[in-house]
Amino acid sequence: MELNPPLTVARYRIPELEPHNQAHHAEHVISFLLSGELSIEQGDILSLGAGTMIVIPAGAPHRLLTGRNLELWHLSFCPHCLGWTGNDPQLAPFSSVKLGAFPAVAIPELRRPILRTYFEEIDRLGQSLSAAQLDRQCSLLSLIMAELSDVMKPGHRKSDSLVERVLDYVQQHCRESLSLTDVAVAVHRSPAYVTDRVKKATGASVGQWITANRLQQASARLLHTRMPVAEIAEQVGWKDVTHFIRQFRKHYRKTPGQWRKAQMAGREHKQDEQTTD
Repeated sequence: MELNPPLTVARYRIPELEPHNQAHHAEHVISFLLSGELSIEQGDILSLGAGTMIVIPAGAPHRLLTGRNLELWHLSFCPHCLGWTGNDPQLAPFSSVKLGAFPAVAIPELRRPILRTYFEEIDRLGQSLSAAQLDRQCSLLSLIMAELSDVMKPGHRKSDSLVERVLDYVQQHCRESLSLTDVAVAVHRSPAYVTDRVKKATGASVGQWITANRLQQASARLLHTRMPVAEIAEQVGWKDVTHFIRQFRKHYRKTPGQWRKAQMAGREHKQDEQTTD
């Protein structure tokens, strides 16, 4: 079984988009809308036009609704596989969206050709899978993320330093035995206070964030390693593999094994489409 690369990019032209079911990506995703009109549900229902960049953190629920005359770049990547952690500046736009920032950003018209070139070059480099080419792709991805950070001004973000600290701690320690009480102790607040602040800022509980981070770690391993499901469950913090499978199926609507096979099949289909184009 061939492993998924840590970074993939594809260009799509879609005359008419039909509504999709709700989805959760295992990896961070950015889409750059070159032309057309797109309606997507990501927290709110967003109506987007040309020049918009969409930021979708790993595990974030979203749903494509409608679209006409679409041309867009779709880029997904595994931060862990690239050696990036939650504190790295390249991931700041994803952290901002998790904390309530608007997930769609209008790119200034003068910057759009530059971003388009970055995507095209990442795509070209991806034709040859080598460590050197991946390093170049990462450099270009860093430039894309820097452009996003420049556009996402402070006003786009509902800043809450306590919630940031909570989410950072959960991300760093989710693979350990971790509870709401552990998180509250780490940020020197009561569990009830942490619960209230996190729920109000993000719409999810601390427990849901722990689960979401573990599932993201698990899905990355399913995509990029040949590890058995039971070993993955233990690595990401679940002592009971049955409970892990139940949580994974609740989130992704498939067992880990079924999901892994579907992702590999989808990748092969996408490669066939690009070869045909």
